[in-house]
Amino acid sequence: MRISTCPCFMQDLIGLEGDEVVQYVPSAGEKLEDMTDQLRKRMMKKRKVKTLSFAITNDVCIEVNTYALIRPTAPGTITWLDSISNLPLKTERSFICNDTGALLQAPQERFQLYNDKVVKFSVRELSDVKRVSSHHLRLLGFKPLDCLKDYHNLSPSTFIYPSDEQIFGSTRVFVALHSSMLRLGRFALAFYGTPTRPRLVALVAQEEVISSSGQDEPPGMHMIYLPYSDDVRYPEEVHLTSGDAPRATDEQIKKASNLLRRIDLKHFSVSHFANPGLQKHYGILEALALGEDEMPDIKDETLPDEEGLARPGVVKAIEEFKAAVFGENYDQEEAEAAAAKGG
Repeated sequence: MRISTCPCFMQDLIGLEGDEVVQYVPSAGEKLEDMTDQLRKRMMKKRKVKTLSFAITNDVCIEVNTYALIRPTAPGTITWLDSISNLPLKTERSFICNDTGALLQAPQERFQLYNDKVVKFSVRELSDVKRVSSHHLRLLGFKPLDCLKDYHNLSPSTFIYPSDEQIFGSTRVFVALHSSMLRLGRFALAFYGTPTRPRLVALVAQEEVISSSGQDEPPGMHMIYLPYSDDVRYPEEVHLTSGDAPRATDEQIKKASNLLRRIDLKHFSVSHFANPGLQKHYGILEALALGEDEMPDIKDETLPDEEGLARPGVVKAIEEFKAAVFGENYDQEEAEAAAAKGG
């Protein structure tokens, strides 16, 4: 929101004279923008995902909270209900003897055939064998920030912040580690996960950013989930000479630029389009909750704008681009039939 003018009666009311009015107008606009930012911060509640034990060394362990920053919105989890009572069902597992059909208790030991010998393990021994670390998060070492590449961030990161609820002094240790990483330009390499799904993470320190409206970015660390070796693909390198690679002519580039200008979306934002899958999901839930027989019609806003593409200027730009690339007498159906026949 911007304030463009200041009426005379407002000047007398506030007590401004001369150049003070010119200075007051921009400052008032900034104050209103700051108030909007503060209101948005108060509306968005910060909810922690879980509390982790962060092992710095074998003898030093602190407590940190994790927060989810940006996550894709997905439908809720499926809950199986009983068809008669409509109550949630509970899954139970039982062991049945193949010979007698009697109900058995869970076996206390497991066995593994190794070198023609049966090796027995207890449940606790198997748990100890699978355990990689005794803590949720364990520090392994440090590396320069240049070693962390953009393609290493495959999934949304998690923000971690210290907590003194269970372990007193966690904030002091965290602040010391955080300031040292910022000063030396390093990120921490750590182990995170459970014995069934261990993985490496990178802890990148973030410095606090403060503006006139308050705190824009809090101090803390971003936990980036590093990819496994098979997550990184190495596509085959194709060496093409200048004669083999197709090159667009100046006329084709000109027609393509004109087409892009015609179909360019002004002030595009992903927030302007609703997720059709989520809209259909919640529409069905609403119809079931209200006992309606007909399902609501959901408008898919992600489909192409047929009316906009049918405008004379857009149609002309498309035809000129097709003629510049494929020629005047190009028939798409004949080209697809010839390509299928050749294949």
